[in-house]
Amino acid sequence: MKHHVFIIGMMGSGKSTIGPLLSDKLQISHVDIDNDLEEIFNLNIEEIFNHYTEEQFRVFESRYFLEHIKNSPNVYSTGGGIVLNKQNRLVLKKNGYTIFLNASIPVLYNRIKNDANQRPLFKNKNMLEKLLNQRIRYYRDCANFVIDTDNETPQEIVRQIINQLNHAN
Repeated sequence: MKHHVFIIGMMGSGKSTIGPLLSDKLQISHVDIDNDLEEIFNLNIEEIFNHYTEEQFRVFESRYFLEHIKNSPNVYSTGGGIVLNKQNRLVLKKNGYTIFLNASIPVLYNRIKNDANQRPLFKNKNMLEKLLNQRIRYYRDCANFVIDTDNETPQEIVRQIINQLNHAN
């Protein structure tokens, strides 16, 4: 693979699950931006949000992302809010292939309701819907491919992504 592969989508869409599986198949490294930021700060995302504002977190996230993409091609599991920054959106569109993992609100809610304490922006189903409504146009605008994940296994999602990437090259 000669290009970065960016996986975008809402919390619970499967980015952190699909990223490592896809990187194994493509035989390139995987970068999970949220996990890396947790290591850098030695705090989990919830704690980072408690110490800093969401705006400050988005600055850290963008700086890390924009610096890291200078490296050789990787599969990136991005944070759900990566698309909120205009410069990040330009990078997603111009520096590789961007895959939007799309999922419905009921599916997202069921996937994340038990780990709400690790997701600072998740309060309830209505808040989840509000976040999706704020971001959906950015996800779609940045995406080379949209994969609906509601009724698919991780292995099937990876197979679909690889098929799309093979057709794009």
